[in-house]
Amino acid sequence: MYCIDASVLINSEIEGEDFHKYSRDLMNYIREKGIMAFVPEIVCAEVSSAIARGTDVTERAVEFADELREIPNFIFVPIDPVLSQLASKLAAEHRLRGCDAIYVAVAFLFKVKLITLDDQQRKRGSKCVETLTPEDELNLLGEGNNQQTK
Repeated sequence: MYCIDASVLINSEIEGEDFHKYSRDLMNYIREKGIMAFVPEIVCAEVSSAIARGTDVTERAVEFADELREIPNFIFVPIDPVLSQLASKLAAEHRLRGCDAIYVAVAFLFKVKLITLDDQQRKRGSKCVETLTPEDELNLLGEGNNQQTK
């Protein structure tokens, strides 16, 4: 089980970005194997914003966010007082940015790995949860050598 950061979801969608194939391949693996992935509710706003800004295609951005909601093994975690308080504590203790702390808190609450491309989030979050890049996780799964080209 995982918590997937928006950076990985966005990267899996936008071809040509560094590490795209790893993000895409891990997302395909998660879908195909039916692995549970926990994401905070803020993820849809984050991905649609980044995709719209990166591609200048509003419809595709909204479409992608809607498609995420259709993935049956994705669990969307509401930002309730418990999660908010935990994220605030982790942000202060580990000097995490606000939204980064929410992802770390989700991973912490559900005792799952946090998959992210954000170096700062990965390094600072690793003090309380296991944090990996998509490439790292694919290598651990034995899928790293089977990477396909874009």
